[in-house]
Amino acid sequence: MISKPKINRWIIGNTKFASSNQRIGILGGSFNPSHDGHISISEEALKKLNLDFIWWVVSPRNPLKQYDVLFDFKKRTSSAKNQSKTKKIIINDIEQRAGIVYTVGTVEYLRKRYPNTKFVWIMGADNLRDFHLWMDWEKLIREIPIAIIDRPRSSLDVCSTIFANKYKKYRIDENDAASITKSETPCWVFIHNKRNFNSSTKIRKNLNIHIQNDR
Repeated sequence: MISKPKINRWIIGNTKFASSNQRIGILGGSFNPSHDGHISISEEALKKLNLDFIWWVVSPRNPLKQYDVLFDFKKRTSSAKNQSKTKKIIINDIEQRAGIVYTVGTVEYLRKRYPNTKFVWIMGADNLRDFHLWMDWEKLIREIPIAIIDRPRSSLDVCSTIFANKYKKYRIDENDAASITKSETPCWVFIHNKRNFNSSTKIRKNLNIHIQNDR
């Protein structure tokens, strides 16, 4: 998810895709494949941040990841659509359609396209450890509020990350999480959640074992 986009390529034709003052969470990832952990993160963000929608932005490829297997993009978007059972979760292929590679480009694109929509970047706590390696990560946190949702074996790591240490004074109390869409950037919040141990890596490993056993 993470080449800077050609911002003038406004390829989303429906101007009603996002309305003024809507509160929309952006959950980006490979979704390789999607799973109920993504649902858990999304449901918690919808509730705690008082969001109208969550957009799952499916990345063609994350340049920071070494994939054992990367499923076809259409299969991943189809999997995501099948996984999401609520109208509150919308599958978005903007990065594929616009040729965007980096998250900062995605956010810049959306903010220019929908200047009156209140976006929040949603991420699992397991991604925070390498957040400082993302392209223009410090520009990103000044572009959009960030909500970090607890993930297994990641709670204690959050406060020790480069991001959390450098921007600790901009952290919003979890009890005030819903205020994040009205807060001046940079700002971020850590949200505790009933941790879901499922992961795309685990699913791919189980699938590979199943295939091997069928041979």
